[in-house]
Amino acid sequence: MAGFERLHPHLQHAIAHDLGWRALRPVQELTIEAVLDGCNSIVLAPTAGGKTEAAIFPLLSRILSEDLKPVAALYVCPIRALLNNQEERLRAYGRWSGSRSSSGTAT
Repeated sequence: MAGFERLHPHLQHAIAHDLGWRALRPVQELTIEAVLDGCNSIVLAPTAGGKTEAAIFPLLSRILSEDLKPVAALYVCPIRALLNNQEERLRAYGRWSGSRSSSGTAT
């Protein structure tokens, strides 16, 4: 089964309809499979290669599927500028799982 098909149905819907994506990138498919199978993972891809979504989508799927409570996931970023750049996107993804994120801006 492909990684996308293993994601929670609400997340599949959001990816297809809110983002308008027709498919995931190979790195995202492989990472989703590994994370949902419980494997520790290191995601390696070029800049703008889809690493953030590769990591976040399976975590959000688990939050939805397992009804995990806050704090269910902690996203660690190597540099503050990158995290601040991704903040709005990550907040939007978090809303798909029903999370109400507090300020995630790095200080």
